[in-house]
Amino acid sequence: MQVAIRSSSATAVTAGILLLTHAKRLGHPIEVSIEGTPEDAATVSGPAMVYSPVLSGCGVGKVPGSNALVCVPGPATAPLFLSLEHGGLSDWFSVDRQGTGEHGASQEVVRLCRSPHAEAQNLGRVLRGALAALGCPAEPALLDLLFGAPVPPLERVALSIRAGRVMTGASRDLFTRFIKADSHEFPDPLPTPLTPELLLEARASGHLNRLLGRLADGLDHAVHDWLNGIDGLNEFSDYSRLTCAVAEVGSHLVSVPLTGMLPTLSGPRDGIVTHLGQALGATQGEHCAMRTLISTYRFLGGKFVEHAAYAVDLAGEPPPADGMERWGWLCRSAYVAKDEADGLWRRLIDPVQ
Repeated sequence: MQVAIRSSSATAVTAGILLLTHAKRLGHPIEVSIEGTPEDAATVSGPAMVYSPVLSGCGVGKVPGSNALVCVPGPATAPLFLSLEHGGLSDWFSVDRQGTGEHGASQEVVRLCRSPHAEAQNLGRVLRGALAALGCPAEPALLDLLFGAPVPPLERVALSIRAGRVMTGASRDLFTRFIKADSHEFPDPLPTPLTPELLLEARASGHLNRLLGRLADGLDHAVHDWLNGIDGLNEFSDYSRLTCAVAEVGSHLVSVPLTGMLPTLSGPRDGIVTHLGQALGATQGEHCAMRTLISTYRFLGGKFVEHAAYAVDLAGEPPPADGMERWGWLCRSAYVAKDEADGLWRRLIDPVQ
């Protein structure tokens, strides 16, 4: 049997790999060719990490001992692209690998700790201590995860704590130890995303004070002092993004009942944060996911041709601009290629259908 494929580079190559894999597994001889040249394939550069069974099955960045987790290395100066969604179909974001932070609030934490002013350095020390007590060290990549991951605040906390424990090997106490045991009021958390205007409104209405009232004795005064100290620094340097990010996450934590718990992480998300430290340091190996796909396709016997008279057109979308958008495109293309390859395989072995 012979089949020629015409589609976007990611869809065509992935579908070709899947067809050849089906054929070898079932013992059906088949020749697969793709209309185009390898040089025309879009570049999809790392570093990136995602849970994608299709890409992992095609040999892209497979992590040993972790089912379907993909980790592609990249330059040490480039941010790490992540998607917490199964298959990486949406919600891509980036975390820092240089020590400066990708999210605005993370950058302000770094700036606060590196400030030449003693008061700013002290406020940074207090914040680092609070984060460490929570179980999330003030590592810029973890701060990006805590402040910038496109998931609800409590899940961001759970992700950051899990990643921090794996990276440092440290244990943590239950976060509910910071909440009053005799508290009977459960105020609603602050809005997400929290803007400086909404935070100012919460202060004026007393809502912020009600939230801080759930903190254990002494902690509420310490948080008040920290917020007032940051307000004083804002006269010289703007830290509003940091204040909003801390208030947003903290308001969700203190709104949880004493018997509450953080969300349970799904298997794919737990796998991603468990290997976050490994991904942050991954620089050796093939940096382009498409080159790996092409190598796998050729290893299985796939070919490229300049023109195929009877090529089968598969669904696909053109590659977007380089960067994080390319990774979303690659994962969507792999998802489409799986369905297209399954349908094409059925047509090849049972054309009567």
